[in-house]
Amino acid sequence: MSRAYGIRLAASALALLLIGSTAHAVEPVRLITAEEALLPSIDPGTVQERNLTRGPGIDAVAPPPIGVSGTFRLALRFKPRNSVAIDPESVRVTYRRQPEIDLTARLKPFVTAVGIEAPAVIVPPGKHAIVIEVTDKEGRIGRRQMILTVAEAK
Repeated sequence: MSRAYGIRLAASALALLLIGSTAHAVEPVRLITAEEALLPSIDPGTVQERNLTRGPGIDAVAPPPIGVSGTFRLALRFKPRNSVAIDPESVRVTYRRQPEIDLTARLKPFVTAVGIEAPAVIVPPGKHAIVIEVTDKEGRIGRRQMILTVAEAK
């Protein structure tokens, strides 16, 4: 890793921390509404997660896949390949229902080139498949499906 890339990565991480610390004061984001959760689901096995070219990787940081309830943190980290920067404007988040629901606008304030850091989201109880797609500056696409299993709030 080059020194310049390391400095850019550190600066991006610092910006993400600063954005995350100021975002704590905002209201929780209703990522999925109760009405959307009632729509028929799409088979989660139908998402293509591998590409012909090595696009960016996406790691889920939070929440844990099972056992969340109420308001929780949603955090994803983007992993550039071959030192090619991520284009934050390319990030798309889709709820796998029939019809599919674009959640991108709801998370847009929390998207940076290093990931998504939404400190407080609300999702109704149930099992929810969400697809995250990101493109790097060379046009290579990375995708990841995330399954959220949300319990009734206590």
